[in-house]
Amino acid sequence: MQPGEHEAEEECLFFVGLSRARDFLSLSRAERYTSQTASASKFLGAISGVVRTARHLGSGATFSPAIPLLPPVARDRYLERELTLYMRCPARYRYEVIEGLRGGRDESPYIQFHRCVYVTVGWLEQQREARQAASVDAGIARLAAEWEKRGPVGHAFETYYRAAAEGMVRAIAAAIAAEKGHYDREEWVIPVGSRQVVIAPDRVLIASEGIVRVQRIRTGRKTKSEPDNPIYALLRYGAVARYPGQTTSIETFYLATGEAVPVASKNDDKRIQAYADAIDEIERGDFHPEPDARRCPNCQCYFMCGA
Repeated sequence: MQPGEHEAEEECLFFVGLSRARDFLSLSRAERYTSQTASASKFLGAISGVVRTARHLGSGATFSPAIPLLPPVARDRYLERELTLYMRCPARYRYEVIEGLRGGRDESPYIQFHRCVYVTVGWLEQQREARQAASVDAGIARLAAEWEKRGPVGHAFETYYRAAAEGMVRAIAAAIAAEKGHYDREEWVIPVGSRQVVIAPDRVLIASEGIVRVQRIRTGRKTKSEPDNPIYALLRYGAVARYPGQTTSIETFYLATGEAVPVASKNDDKRIQAYADAIDEIERGDFHPEPDARRCPNCQCYFMCGA
C-alpha cells in the first residue's frame, strides 16, 4: 500500500469509528505510554470545532482491586453443557451461569440454518417410530416448511445455506431409513463422583439386534481432535449405566457426509475425572479466566473480564 492509500484507509477507519456511536461519542488518548510520548491523531482536527475537549492528569499508577468471590451453593446435579463451559473458561461460567449474563440470543443466519436441520432430524425420527413417511423427499419437504418459519429467508447466502441444509437432511434421512429399532430421547442422569451430570444425547438408537448406538451429531467436517472431546467418555459411561449388559457403540455422526464414526474408549477415567474436578472447583469458587484468542472475542463479557 502506498503512503497516500494508507492515509485514506486510516481516514475511512476514523469515520467508521465515529459513525458507530448511537447516543454519545467519547474519544480519549494518552499523551504518554510509559516513557514514550504519543502525538494526537491528525484526523482529530477535523472535529475539534464540535467536540468538547478536556485534559486529565492522573497518577499514572494502575491497580486491580481484589474482588472476593463466594462459592455458590453446592448442587446435586449439573448440566453437561455448563460443565463443558467451565472447562473451557471458569470465568465465563461464572458470568453466564452464576451471574446470568448470557447476552442476547444468537439469531445469526448460521444458527437459523442449523436449527432448521436439527428440527427436521427430530421430525424424521418421530416419523420413523410412528411408521409414517420418513423418506428423503419427506425430509426435504419438512425442511422447506421449517425454513419458511425459522430459516434465513432473504439472506445473501440463503442459497448456499439451503443447499447445505438439504444435503444434511438427505444424509440423515438415508441413515434413518436404514435403521431398525427405536429411539431413546430422555435425558440421562449420570453419577460423577458424589454428584450427578445431566445430559441429553443427540441421538440414541436401540437397534433390534440389541446394540445401543449413541451418536453425537456434528455439522462440520471430520477432524482428528473430535474423539478427544471428553463428552464421549461421559456418553460411554452413561450408556453402560443406562443399558447394563447391552453392547453400546459411541459414535460421531457427520451430517455433511452421512458418515457414522465409532469413537473408541481412550483415557475415559481421566476424562470423567475432568468433570468431577470441574464440579469440585465450582464449589470451591474457582472462577479464574482462561484467555483464548478465538473464544474470548465472542464472549459477551469480553470488555469487563479481567483477562
